[in-house]
Amino acid sequence: MTELAKRSPFLRGFEQLFALSSDELDFLHRLESQSKEVPARRPLLGDGKSYDYALIVLQGWLIEYKILRDGRRQVLNFRLPGEIAGIDSLAYAAIPHSVAPLVTSKVAVLPLETFHDLQREYPRLGSVLFLMTLREEAILHQWEVRLGRRDAYARIAHLFMELYRRLHLRGLTDGPSFHLPATQEDIADCTGLTTPYVNRILQRMRRDGLLRFDGQVIELLDAPHLAEVSGFKPGYIEDWGNGIQPQRMEQAHQA
Repeated sequence: MTELAKRSPFLRGFEQLFALSSDELDFLHRLESQSKEVPARRPLLGDGKSYDYALIVLQGWLIEYKILRDGRRQVLNFRLPGEIAGIDSLAYAAIPHSVAPLVTSKVAVLPLETFHDLQREYPRLGSVLFLMTLREEAILHQWEVRLGRRDAYARIAHLFMELYRRLHLRGLTDGPSFHLPATQEDIADCTGLTTPYVNRILQRMRRDGLLRFDGQVIELLDAPHLAEVSGFKPGYIEDWGNGIQPQRMEQAHQA
């Protein structure tokens, strides 16, 4: 395996469960090679429209979101490098939300036909994609709790801790720092707050010595305190796959 392959955020998601075979590695490389650059803020998938593909995020950040009748936006999730956006389009006749890049990004198309090939020819990879959807469900449950029960300060603290951990698993953090291309408006739209209120909370966190900002880089100066005040527990991200024994997966697919 090349150093480039080891560093690929997309491959890291599979390698958390088992060592990839040469055939599996070649297949994933072919998926990544069908990439294209997409401009910031231009919708890639539209709410209520039909698509026969999902999008693998290779570089940059994407968002999944809904636009309400009055024009307000609710960000449903950030899609980070190595994750898949719009996978709902593989199951629904019409995708139930929109997808757009936050910044200029690079994506690869995952067609429905290729998805079927993956399940048929590379069942271990298909199993991992299924497990990834279970982790996404756990993440969405945390977003529901964040919006419904956490106060504004805890919402933002929990969001930052979650994004850091998700990026860290993909090898995309630098010590306690990570790249955050989301604007304060984006943060407001995913936490149910106003942009001025988000600004006040971020300034308070800075005064409290919890965060440091340098352009689009955020440094967590006191992650334990952020985790404590927000009730953040990383198990729903980091313990993913721990209940699956690689040997059992191997035996199941060889049977």
